[in-house]
Amino acid sequence: MGNVLASSSSISPSPIPSPPPPNAPPPSTAGSLGPDETEKLDSNHNPGSMEDLHKKCKEIFPVNFEGAKLMVNKGLSNHFQISHTLSLSSITPSGYRFGATYVGTKQLSPAEAYPVLLGDIDPSGNLNANIIHQFNKHLRTKFAAQIQDSRYLASQLSADFKGHDYTASLTLGNIDVVNGSGIAVLHYLQSVTSKVAAGAELAYQYGSQVPGSEMAVLSLAGRYTDENCLYS
Repeated sequence: MGNVLASSSSISPSPIPSPPPPNAPPPSTAGSLGPDETEKLDSNHNPGSMEDLHKKCKEIFPVNFEGAKLMVNKGLSNHFQISHTLSLSSITPSGYRFGATYVGTKQLSPAEAYPVLLGDIDPSGNLNANIIHQFNKHLRTKFAAQIQDSRYLASQLSADFKGHDYTASLTLGNIDVVNGSGIAVLHYLQSVTSKVAAGAELAYQYGSQVPGSEMAVLSLAGRYTDENCLYS
């Protein structure tokens, strides 16, 4: 929810995630936390981000893959790692991709360090790149970009601010100042009790391809967490 990393003529209520670079190391990508950090946030009743509202449900979904994949990883240092991936599939894009990941020296927890720079590229020059940085325990930013067929396919800049019992997020996607188009998404998720969280998403898109040159969509969301179940 809230990922607008795609070129689209209208706002889509469902997330459109960019293909993640292969083999991201333990320093987390957006939305993932180490065990110590997760316990800390839980004790403060922080509900997490709206983008991860359905994360625990999606983790139990099966991952469909048809074909074969070969991955070779090599750590060049404590902060730099490269990977080679060769995949053959009729469902997902096939071919060879070279990936690289750099993890910075700012240690926020035993499982997290920033900034994180990761990306992958194929022989045709198609590139996926991500830059993630957490300035402090409250503010985290992420920039993602896709280059395909020698042109920018999509770009996204997001920022998450985590308070004691709430998370506010702002995402800007495909902002084109010249042609006057882009997408902005605002999220707010509040812990009502230790088990209940409620929030809203406001998505706004403008541009010549949008009916009426602009449109906005407001969505509401909630989550109930129990010891053995989760509803969202």
